[in-house]
Amino acid sequence: MRKTNGAHSGSDGDRVKVSSFFKLHVIPPPRPLDWTSPRTLLQNTLWHHLLQDQAPIGHFYIEIKSKIPSKTGASHVLTGMSRLHSNRSSVRVVLDQIGLGTFFHDFPGKLDRGVLALRELEWAKKKGRWKSLTVSLSDERAELLFEELGAWIENGSFRHYGGGHEILKGEGAGCAEMGAHFLNLALGLRAVPRDWIRSVYAPKELVGGPRTGNRVGLLRVWREGTFWGQDASNGLLYATPDMELAWKWLEEFSPGVEEVVLQPSHVTWSKDVEPRISFLAGYPKESPEIQKQVWESIRIG
Repeated sequence: MRKTNGAHSGSDGDRVKVSSFFKLHVIPPPRPLDWTSPRTLLQNTLWHHLLQDQAPIGHFYIEIKSKIPSKTGASHVLTGMSRLHSNRSSVRVVLDQIGLGTFFHDFPGKLDRGVLALRELEWAKKKGRWKSLTVSLSDERAELLFEELGAWIENGSFRHYGGGHEILKGEGAGCAEMGAHFLNLALGLRAVPRDWIRSVYAPKELVGGPRTGNRVGLLRVWREGTFWGQDASNGLLYATPDMELAWKWLEEFSPGVEEVVLQPSHVTWSKDVEPRISFLAGYPKESPEIQKQVWESIRIG
């Protein structure tokens, strides 16, 4: 039987028995990624892609459910940020031009379809590669999360995928940054533990694209990527919540438990309030028709 308990004691009082909740679904990569150097990371990532794993570097999904329909009309959604299907030109940019700039590149993005997310979660559960973190929500907090997601759609932020974006400006995000923001917003705190954050300095000479103006192929990353940069003098900081580290933290926080419950009172490591997204990026507003299509695609139930 799948174990479900509270974040601390696992008592019945800690179990979520409410209609409104936020849930962060965590899928780690098939095997731990080796972050010793750019070369080892490239080797692991390529191998996982060659295996055609459904989540080669892991994935975060967010789920929001309210017992009453929100002002957006939705009451239950499941989604995450993903890159649009690769085409030849996109693949060529990665292979021949941006190198470690893939950490910071603005790729065309999308919100995952709810029905497809459900299938991937079932697949991950069967593989033993799934954990979740649940936060119970008041009606007001659930409405706030739906409002934030609605603004994310309306302001076109979902069209921009990558780790180099400032999510609080609405520039876009990867699945990790998006998952972390909505978890924080559900709790009302900047509650993502430091132990979730993966930080490296990408050597400037191996970062291609707009950040440096360099043209760097993956073969060069393989040849020269034996060390990370030491600091800002010779590297560009890449820091992101990491699915593998989140999985490890959850296992240590509640050993053997797949569905972990977290409430604001459990968060002893942070008291800073999570701000809303400002949407200063200024992307074109999406039409009502497009917004409706996106909402329909992420609804479940």
